[in-house]
Amino acid sequence: MANLKSSKKRVIIGIRNAAVNRVYKTTIKNLLKRYRKVTKLYLSTTSNETFQELKGLVNNLYSRIDKAAKKNVFHLNKSARQKSRILHNLKKLNIPSVFTK
Repeated sequence: MANLKSSKKRVIIGIRNAAVNRVYKTTIKNLLKRYRKVTKLYLSTTSNETFQELKGLVNNLYSRIDKAAKKNVFHLNKSARQKSRILHNLKKLNIPSVFTK
């Protein structure tokens, strides 16, 4: 254990930051799992309702990834790679662009 007061404080801050970072990471992991599930559902049904859900999910996912990168939870390259893979997956599956209004 740390001896100095500032060292003890840094340990506490590190634990707190790790907890906050874990929230960001688990949220993004859960959104990615849901994204994969909804894309499979959309490919089987191709309904407008599922497409709207997919569109909202991708927008939410992009937003969360950007916020995590902004807070230095993820490296900027990792966030760019994740977003690129999401878009590449959509194009590969011939899903219409979810970014058009």
